[in-house]
Amino acid sequence: MKLKLLSLLLSAGLLTGCASDGNVSNKRYLRAVSVGRDTVTLSFFPDGSDNVTVCADSPAQARRSAELGGGRKIFTGYTELVILDGCENPEVLEFMLHEWKVSPSCMIACPEGSGDELLTGRSAEELEGAVKLAQEQELVGRCDIVTVLGALLTGDRRAEVPELSEHGFSGTIVIE
Repeated sequence: MKLKLLSLLLSAGLLTGCASDGNVSNKRYLRAVSVGRDTVTLSFFPDGSDNVTVCADSPAQARRSAELGGGRKIFTGYTELVILDGCENPEVLEFMLHEWKVSPSCMIACPEGSGDELLTGRSAEELEGAVKLAQEQELVGRCDIVTVLGALLTGDRRAEVPELSEHGFSGTIVIE
C-alpha cells in the first residue's frame, strides 16, 4: 500500500509539466524577426502590433534588451519567419536554430530595402503568407532554416531565398 501511495505521489510530481516555468501570460511569443547589421526587429504573436526594434550587435543581445524593456521572457520556439537584412552569414542562422531553437520549418527571407521597415510596415502574418503562396506557385523553392543553412554550409555555399517588399513577394535572391 505504501509503495502504491509513493508511486502515485511521484507520478503526480512528474505530471506538473512546465508549471514551474511560469504562466504563459508572462511570456512573449516571437513570430518573426528581422536581423540587420546593427538592429533587430522583433514581431510577436498574436498580431505583431507590439513590434520592438533594438540596436544590438547580435540576436542574443537584442533578445536580452527586448526582455528587459518588455519585462517578460521571450519564447522563440514558434518563430515562423527570419528576415536577413544584410547579415546573411550562416552563423546567424546557426544561432537561431541552435540557441533560439526556432522551428525547423521557420522560413528565411531577405528584404527589398530595410528589413526593420518591412516588418513594421507589414504584418508578419502577411509576409509569411506571401512566402507560402510563392512556394505553392513554385516561384521559390524550400526556404526553411534547415534547407537554407544546409545549402550555405555545403556544396557551393549558396542558397536561394524569397525577397520580400512592402507589396509581398517580389522575387528571389541568392545569399552566400
